[in-house]
Amino acid sequence: MARNSTLTARLGYIDTQATFVQAALLAAHGAGARAGGFRVSDVRFFFLLFTNWVEHDVTRPSQDIDLTQVRRTLERLVRAGHAEAGTGAPAKGLPRGRRYVLTGEGLCSLAEGLAARERAPLEEALFAVCFAASYRGAVLSRVEGRAKALSPAVRRRVERALDPLRLVKEAQRTSAAVLADLEERVEAGLRYEDQARKALARAETEADVVRALEAAGSYQLHRVRPLGEVLLALPEDLRQFELTEGMGLRSRLLFAPLAERARAEHAVLARLEARLTAGKAAPG
Repeated sequence: MARNSTLTARLGYIDTQATFVQAALLAAHGAGARAGGFRVSDVRFFFLLFTNWVEHDVTRPSQDIDLTQVRRTLERLVRAGHAEAGTGAPAKGLPRGRRYVLTGEGLCSLAEGLAARERAPLEEALFAVCFAASYRGAVLSRVEGRAKALSPAVRRRVERALDPLRLVKEAQRTSAAVLADLEERVEAGLRYEDQARKALARAETEADVVRALEAAGSYQLHRVRPLGEVLLALPEDLRQFELTEGMGLRSRLLFAPLAERARAEHAVLARLEARLTAGKAAPG
């Protein structure tokens, strides 16, 4: 099971928001260095920018955060010692608004939270890799507040969290696990379909067919509700459909296409790893 990210656990964001909220906080902190800190509106802007990069404005148009949510997030970070709120007036010529800076521990916590999302969808995993490759150096150099310089231990934590090669390898492990699971589902569904049709052709009772399928294994929710219980509780027409078409239909129309996509995603990540490795090996 995927563990929640740091921000998710502490602040209650859903995982699909947490990656981009954490990146937005880090980016706002870096961008606000010369202005004495960043504002609530800066965080929301970067959140919208980053979700736009991964096409969430098309695929998830309702996903947004408002200024009140950002303000509450920052208040919690301040209470945790991960951020500090400015008390003075902004420098001449700068927009008004309370400004914040992240502490060294805040930088570290947010960087680790950004990298902690397991089994993320491809666009989110690619975003994390891109963000880490682009901004790791900037994150390490932007330290304000009580932590005037990163300790060696904190620096190592941030460097590890925002290591793009490590992130792409984690994404590869996810895609490999998903692909293996989907390929097994395709095979199991087609096997179930073949077994059921042969049994029905021998005029076996539906109860016997269901018991044989249950004994064959591979049903992933068996601990929640046994396959036999599920099938035998269905109305007759639905049970007939499941035993003659349903399981094979899902393999062909759902699991097989998803496996094809997972295979393609795994290949994309392999090529990305090769680019990152080549870039690391290139002379500076």
